[in-house]
Amino acid sequence: MNLSGEVIAILTTLCWSLGIFPFTEAAKRIGSAPLNQYRLLLAWIIISIILFFWNGLTFFQLFTTPQPYHFLFLGLSGVIGFSIGDYCSFTSFKLLGPKLGSLYTTFAPGAALIVGYIALGETVNLTGILGISITIAGVIWLTLSKKDSSAALKVGYTRDKKGILFGIIGALCQGVGLVLSKYGMDYYSEKLPTMHAVWIRLLFAFLAAFIVSLLAGKLISNSKPVLTNEKNNLPYMFLGTLLGPVMGVTLSLFAIQKLEVAVAQTIFALLPLFVLPISLIVYKEKITLQAVLACFISLIGVLILIWRNKF
Repeated sequence: MNLSGEVIAILTTLCWSLGIFPFTEAAKRIGSAPLNQYRLLLAWIIISIILFFWNGLTFFQLFTTPQPYHFLFLGLSGVIGFSIGDYCSFTSFKLLGPKLGSLYTTFAPGAALIVGYIALGETVNLTGILGISITIAGVIWLTLSKKDSSAALKVGYTRDKKGILFGIIGALCQGVGLVLSKYGMDYYSEKLPTMHAVWIRLLFAFLAAFIVSLLAGKLISNSKPVLTNEKNNLPYMFLGTLLGPVMGVTLSLFAIQKLEVAVAQTIFALLPLFVLPISLIVYKEKITLQAVLACFISLIGVLILIWRNKF
């Protein structure tokens, strides 16, 4: 079945929106650093097994088939998008909750648009800038909403400044990481299969996370809660890993092979609209009028970004 880029991007967003909730639960139990470190390793192992049985690649071929530029750009993408970006996002979700934390992902299209313009020659105009500005306005409105803040506080989440900062940084890193992924896969004569590209991204991402943990002297303290299944975190981490780094990320790379990076990232930014009803079901977090309107304002900005070349 040959799905369109838009459909694949929507499926990506659905996987990520569902994955936020088990990851949020795991982060609350063991912290963002251990979660990020070991879910990257777990995802890399799963992708390695898939490539071995599906594509028939040996472990040696996984390293020798890609060209050096594949490792360079996809490796950078993994470190920036996964190691740094997802760590920041998990911290934001843990502090702010999935509803507001997910809304900060709408900053990613702006980052993808700007970096795509610089690195890939993709177009940017005043309409695109307007779309980015409207999206940011929606996020700021929900962040400052006192009614929504009170609703979030009732289920244990606050408007923590650290959470806001980490949410912004995470979204920017994810936008940049996606551009680097497309550059690594598509802008040279030797094309790399999508699953293999995911494998490289995860390889560099989990290595970077483990190296930072080792240099910071936290390798043992980060490993212990995972290896002992502290507070029953492993089922949540495993489910989030399947939905996020395995299914979601693989679909996202398929999407950017069919769409401009900024358009794909824009569809991914619809994630808050998926998260709102799920948050109501999972956490019984009240959906305020401000939350709905803020999401739709951000959505308008997203749609303007998609159609920016039509104006």
